[in-house]
Amino acid sequence: MTYRLMVVAGASPVLRRLPEQLGEDVSVQLFQSADEALWEMRTNPPEALIAELELPGMSGLELAEIIPNFEVPTRVLLYSPDDDTLRPQAEAAGVFRFLHGPISPEELTATLHAAMAAAAEPAPAAEPAPAAEPAPAAEPAPTAEPERRESATASAPRAERQPTATARRGDFTPARVTLPSMREREAAAATTQTPPRGGLAARSKAAASRAEAQPRPAEKAPPPITPEPVPTSWRNSSGNLVVTEQNINAIRGVMSQLAQDLGTQSVMLTDRAGMVLVEVGQASNLPMMIVLPLLSTGFSTTGEVARQLREDDATSVYIHEGVNVDLYCFDVMQRFLLVLVFNKKVASSKIGAVWINAKRAIRELREAF
Repeated sequence: MTYRLMVVAGASPVLRRLPEQLGEDVSVQLFQSADEALWEMRTNPPEALIAELELPGMSGLELAEIIPNFEVPTRVLLYSPDDDTLRPQAEAAGVFRFLHGPISPEELTATLHAAMAAAAEPAPAAEPAPAAEPAPAAEPAPTAEPERRESATASAPRAERQPTATARRGDFTPARVTLPSMREREAAAATTQTPPRGGLAARSKAAASRAEAQPRPAEKAPPPITPEPVPTSWRNSSGNLVVTEQNINAIRGVMSQLAQDLGTQSVMLTDRAGMVLVEVGQASNLPMMIVLPLLSTGFSTTGEVARQLREDDATSVYIHEGVNVDLYCFDVMQRFLLVLVFNKKVASSKIGAVWINAKRAIRELREAF
């Protein structure tokens, strides 16, 4: 079996010599940066990848944190000639091996073969559940002695004459309620004393005259009207979104920082229908009024997939890699879309940097929401 190995060597001479050291049973692809390896891994993932810890643009540790999001069986190894401080973070990211310091070619080759073999092993099949043992047949009840049968027969009439409390409570039903007859209701109405006519009007008039005679208390001033506090979040007490100047400034600050870090032409936050809420930069040369509703239509399906999988904190992304324009669209809280537009004539996008910075921006947007 021929294994595939990706090597992101950077400036490491140890990793650059790997194609010469490995045998014919390993096909080696050599990359200079992590972004180049990520683009290849999207379509053709290998059994193993080894990367230098210090790389230009994106470090090997950041690369190791991104690869599990692709859900590929690739085993990741990191190599550092002199830095061992990031080993705990690498192990937390699921790195297969963290190699450090001088390492012999034999040891490196054996470690890489072990990683590729582990990736090629099929997943262990679930053991079938043991068959349930048949329940033993119920034994016939022993015949009661004659004396016990006679005593049970004698006590049966006594039990019928003394009903339980539960039976007495169950006897009360609406059908047993006896309503008074029409004649009884008419007799009760006739015996009821009614107040004389005009009594209510006379009492009301006397009460009004007494109220005029008494001095009126000083009228109290109405309580001062306190202005409602300005909401500091995007949601009020009923859960609806509230847009304020403070919120817009906070959201625009997050998007401006994202545009500055990545060099985008435009960063847009839209609702689920594709209507732009906040925009940093401009993409006036593109038909975004047509593109954004098309993106929202596609993300309505991904939102339903997340709901069916019961994933409330899922992140869906759409990637368009073109000749002149690169476009990334991220789902935010299944309610908004974060759209990044790159003009490749000005700045080219790098999937690793886009993923890391966009995930950070989405976390900050959720805090603002």
